Amino acid sequence: MTVLSSQTRKENIEKMASGPLDVLIIGGGITGAGLALEAGAKKMHAGLVEMQDFAAGTSSRSTKLVHGGLRYLKQFEVELVADVAQERTVINQNAPHIVQPRKMLLPVYDEPGASFSAFSAEVALDLYDRLAKVEGEWRHSLITREEVLETEPSLKEEGLVKGGLYLDYLNDDARLTLEILKKASELGTLLANYVKAVAFLYDADGKITGVKAEDVLTGDQVDIQASVVVNATGPWSDEVRKKQRAEESERMYPTKGVHLVVDSARLPVNRTIYTDTGLEDHRMIFVIPRKGKTYFGTTDTPYKGELKEPSITEEDIDYLLKAVNHRFPNANLTIDDIETGWAGLRPLIREEGSKDPSSISRGHEVFVSKDGLVTIAGGKLTDYRLMAEDTFPVIEKELKEKTGRTFETVDTRTITLSGGDVPKDQAFEEYVTDAVEKGMAIGLSEEDARELVEWYGTNAETVFQMKDRIDDKGRLPLNVSLALHYALEYEMALTPVDYFLRRTETLLFASERIDDLKEPVLDYMTRYFDWTEPEKDKWTSELEDAIRKTQLQYVKE
Repeated sequence: MTVLSSQTRKENIEKMASGPLDVLIIGGGITGAGLALEAGAKKMHAGLVEMQDFAAGTSSRSTKLVHGGLRYLKQFEVELVADVAQERTVINQNAPHIVQPRKMLLPVYDEPGASFSAFSAEVALDLYDRLAKVEGEWRHSLITREEVLETEPSLKEEGLVKGGLYLDYLNDDARLTLEILKKASELGTLLANYVKAVAFLYDADGKITGVKAEDVLTGDQVDIQASVVVNATGPWSDEVRKKQRAEESERMYPTKGVHLVVDSARLPVNRTIYTDTGLEDHRMIFVIPRKGKTYFGTTDTPYKGELKEPSITEEDIDYLLKAVNHRFPNANLTIDDIETGWAGLRPLIREEGSKDPSSISRGHEVFVSKDGLVTIAGGKLTDYRLMAEDTFPVIEKELKEKTGRTFETVDTRTITLSGGDVPKDQAFEEYVTDAVEKGMAIGLSEEDARELVEWYGTNAETVFQMKDRIDDKGRLPLNVSLALHYALEYEMALTPVDYFLRRTETLLFASERIDDLKEPVLDYMTRYFDWTEPEKDKWTSELEDAIRKTQLQYVKE
């Protein structure tokens, strides 16, 4: 397995600066990750830089599903639904430890503003299955009002007509992005987080030949030359394009999506529920059980402001609480029940005359600027691979014109992501059972071993091997020590927030553990990186700020 450590990062920056790349990708979210994977598979000399941590933007702030966009059928985006719905199966096959199929519930209500009637729900779910090529046990089924309430007794009874059970997939967005990047690294793509493209480099004809990049952690700058530079920065796409000499019109229309987390005892649900808000606003929300918590969202509002840390407002919270309390009338949730929350920005492309953010297409677009910058924008997490497929003909055309080189055709549908190397004759559940025994053999409880295997997939065996290399003086639980050392050695985690928020989901779904874990984790990382006291203070402050934001202390005060 390829090492991805702070030392790897340093070496990668030096390698990117030492000679011209075929392609340099700006942006380490899932779109950039998909490009990095395909570039590696094509044996291009490629690099990727990300100004924050990998997946720190939109790609760790989604609904954490790989779904086909059932509601887009209402907007007649049949081709988009067909593409992304079929992609769910591909991603599940390539990363079975992250993306897993589940039957989800669509309750149907007879009420003003309902998205689906009993008839249209049946038509939509049937079309959804046909577009996604769903067969057998995973095909949708309709259940009676009584059956809906039997499986989800907390749902509002008034107006409930029936329900539909249909296939969609659970996911962790940041982990999926990381596993794609780790596979890209294995295939030869050079990766570096916390490296910002601050300016473009030009040739005598005024065409982009690379970027001036700054190591955000040290302030050092290097020039990275590349035949083709790709802008895959999502909501930041316009900001990157503005660094060019030639002026170009804005193309992005970011909208904000908010999710809130409560204890499952306060909002008990047995499966993912996709339902109208019931507020006559033609919007739908997800309500999702996850590791003893329930989270719900999302909003969809136009956003102007700081792209790096979009905040959750009282208005966002009031809206989601109103919607979920309407649909679950006995919950009576208040802001005090909210444990954590997150806000992300959708990188939508402007559409002339569109006033409703929810009606704007989630399709993607590739365009080349006068200066030669290739930009891929729009899209959904689910179609990251298709976005790469649509971008590479443009990249390869530019490369052929500039260098005369051509590259082999690859099919990324067949590339197993890091952690997904389950034997072909074994179901993932069977693999988990076998691997859990290996974890228990090194002293883990069955529960902790299972959690690590389900999180890391086949990489869990490497995680287990960390036991002889950890140095935490017994202050951390064994499972945490293993995960932390693995994140430092194999996932380029550089800060405590990287670990707590994106290498694991502790900050979001186990916030009650933070007080016990933060000091020993900070001490461990201080020893590992040999931080000075001021450096430790800096990262401690960043972690405390992240805790304050994810726990919404700034709103509750």
